[in-house]
Order: sequence, then C-alpha cells, then structure tokens
Amino acid sequence: MPAASDTSRQRQETAMHRQRLPKPFHLSNSMFGVLLILPAFLILLAVFIYPLLYSAYMSVHHFYLPRPQDFAFVGLTNYVDVIASAEFQRALGNTLIYAGVAVPVEFLFGLILALALANITQGRGLIRMLLMLPMMLAPIVMGLMWKFMYNDQFGVINYLIKALGITDRPPLWLADPNLALYSIVAVDVWATTPMLIILLLAGILSIPTEFYEAAQIDGADAWQRFRRVTLPLLNPVILVALLLRGMDAFRVFDVVYVMTKGGPAMRSDVLSYFAYRTAFTELSIGRAAAAAWIMTALLLVFALLLIRAMRREGAAV
Repeated sequence: MPAASDTSRQRQETAMHRQRLPKPFHLSNSMFGVLLILPAFLILLAVFIYPLLYSAYMSVHHFYLPRPQDFAFVGLTNYVDVIASAEFQRALGNTLIYAGVAVPVEFLFGLILALALANITQGRGLIRMLLMLPMMLAPIVMGLMWKFMYNDQFGVINYLIKALGITDRPPLWLADPNLALYSIVAVDVWATTPMLIILLLAGILSIPTEFYEAAQIDGADAWQRFRRVTLPLLNPVILVALLLRGMDAFRVFDVVYVMTKGGPAMRSDVLSYFAYRTAFTELSIGRAAAAAWIMTALLLVFALLLIRAMRREGAAV
C-alpha cells in the first residue's frame, strides 16, 4: 500500500509539474498564411503604397522645384489647373485616340490569328515562339528601331514605297502632325498583338471539344459555333486581355518619348509624357502629381466601365 500511494503521489506531482510548464505554441492556418505574406506586404508597402500616398500628398501642395521654400498646401488647385490646361486636354484626347485605335485593332488581329493558330496542329510551338519575339524587345530599343525605319531619307519603309512605285514622295511618318500619332499606334500594334494572340489562344485551347461536337451535332455552322460557344466561354480571357492592354496603352510613355517627344506641334503628346514634362521640364512637382492622379482615376473609371460592359454582354449571351 505505501508503494502504491508513493506511485500515486508521484503521478500527481508529475501532472502538476506538466500543468506548470508553458504550453507549446501552435500556429493556426490563418496566422501561418499571414506570416507568409507579411514580408511581401512590407516590401509592397515600402516600394508601392508609400510613394503612392506621398504623390497624393504632393498633388495637393504647391511645390516648384527651384523654390522649395514656397512649399504650401493648395487643396485641389493643382487638379483644377491641370484639367483647365489646354495641353492636358490635348494630351487626354491623344491618349484616348491612341488607346481607342490600338487596343481594338490589336484585339481583332489577335483574335483572328489565335483562331487560325488553334486549328494548326504542327509547328504551333514554333509559331508561338516567333510571335513572342517583338515582346522580347525593350520599348526603347523598339522605338529607336522603328524611328529609323520611319526615316524619310534612310528608312526602309519609304525605300520600299519608292521601289514599288507607289509614290515618289512617301509620307513623313513622324514629321507630319496628322500621321505621327498613328505611326506610333502602328508600332504598338506590331509589338503587342502577339501578347493578345498568346492569351486568346490559351483561352481557345482550354475550351473542351465536347461543346463544339455537341453544337456540330445540333447543326450549328462555323459562325454559330464561334458566336454561341467560343465567345461566351472566351469572355473572361477577353476581359483580362482588354484590361491589360487598355491599361498599358493608356499609360504609354517610352515609345512616344523615343520616337516623337510629343511632337510635331504636340500632336502626339499623351498623358504620361505630359506628366513627365510637367515634372522634369516645368519642374512643377505638385501639378505633375495631380496630373498622374487624374490619369489614374480615369484609368480606373475606364476599367470599371469595361468590366461592367463585359459582364452585361456575358449575361445577355
């Protein structure tokens, strides 16, 4: 009996000792996920969110770089001045023309070529690789290359026009105010249509063949299969492609800077270049930040309108 009581007492002491020991720390799944994304969030906060908030702060202040002592809060004055500026209005119009011409043309070419490639079984990988070559060029390099090709004296484009006997006086692609913006649009179409081809081709190839077989059994022709099967199922991919290209075209800068610098007569000026010129030529940092935020707001509005339109069309189909 004493031995049994001693054993019982030892067990009780061991149990009490275990209760006094700190419990091991266990992470929940949600807390583990938070810890995983925390480093990336801190980096994002440092390199993206803080500059964004600081630019918003600068947009409501007067800050002329040569006279930093005149720094003062001006509220929405910078926004009003920018919107009322004839240069801003011209740049906005040029940007809308640029995006409004480039994106639909790229989408049309991309969809046609993607549908054609979807029916090719041999050599599809090689064709895709060749299509991606323009996307591998840096925009600055691409702009310089096309600027030389557009040259009226030594450019290959005007040389071919003369050699084919089309005309003895080819257009001044980058010097003509009526052609400069559209010449840059042509470069954009050449460079970014392959991206739309790749995106749309991936979406088309992901559509199950059973849908097409069922439609064909029901007597649907090629156009009806495209209209009733391909387009509705491709709608999410189309939305993503148009959003990506629309935002990219709306904020175009590098190609315009290299090829025309907004000329001639500022007929190819765009919003990004307007903000750049305001900041680094006029040295008005507050107005430049306001122009950038106006551009961001317009981009968000256009994106929301596009999403709503695509959803309405998808529901109608």
